[in-house]
Amino acid sequence: MEDVTQSLLDAVGIMFLGMGLVYLFLSVLILGIHLVARWCAVDAASARFVKNHAKSQQRVSQSDAKPLDPNVVAAISLAVKQYRSQIK
Repeated sequence: MEDVTQSLLDAVGIMFLGMGLVYLFLSVLILGIHLVARWCAVDAASARFVKNHAKSQQRVSQSDAKPLDPNVVAAISLAVKQYRSQIK
């Protein structure tokens, strides 16, 4: 009877050891995923800023090259006004 009890206690000990190792592995995995997500978010944000800054610089240089035609501005303004009146 003692042999069976000792075997069951050993089995329970091994079970808790295995569950603890799995818990430890998953915790390290989740921590790693969070660290990589923060690292990628910083890189993505800086890349997005550089991309948007380059686009705004291109817009500024393009708008300096060609002045806007007043007729085109009037046509766009009229189209926007008509669209907004149709929505209401």
